[in-house]
Amino acid sequence: MDRTDWPTIGPNEPVPAWDEYRQLREAVHDYLDHEPEDPRWDDIWKALGAIMGEYQRDAFAQAFDLDETAETACIRRLITGDDECPHSPLDADSDPNGPPHSPPADDHSTLWLDDGEPALYSMHVYPGNIERLDSTEPPHNLWFDVFEFAAEWGLEVSILAKSWYNLGSAIHVVFYPPERYR
Repeated sequence: MDRTDWPTIGPNEPVPAWDEYRQLREAVHDYLDHEPEDPRWDDIWKALGAIMGEYQRDAFAQAFDLDETAETACIRRLITGDDECPHSPLDADSDPNGPPHSPPADDHSTLWLDDGEPALYSMHVYPGNIERLDSTEPPHNLWFDVFEFAAEWGLEVSILAKSWYNLGSAIHVVFYPPERYR
């Protein structure tokens, strides 16, 4: 089968390729060709995520100038500047008038701090969970809810393709005050 008319595959290999690149390419091909003892590890993205996750997380924190994470991921703290999460652990959205504890479609979330102050809220979402169809409701896409939430509470949203939580499967969504990165 001639694949010359197929879409581009992305960057071409470096010429000349250095030893480490060739070793990595060979290791990836070896991984793709093997049968792992545990079938859950048959997915190369899961393996790469396990290997690269810490690097991706640390690169993210450095790129966004973040110092540490909060004990509790509460987006209200980012919106209001509260020193701690005011929500009850039994009812996370116990204040019907104030900002909620979490945004729509929240999953695998972290409140990041800079000098001890709330700076950025991140979450890692799965496309299948955020773009869903319910048999009892009309088709619903939570991306609209995510952006409406940000607009309602005066936050910016960035969608990052690289998620350290589950590389290749999750999408990284970050919320931050507009003045943070201007």
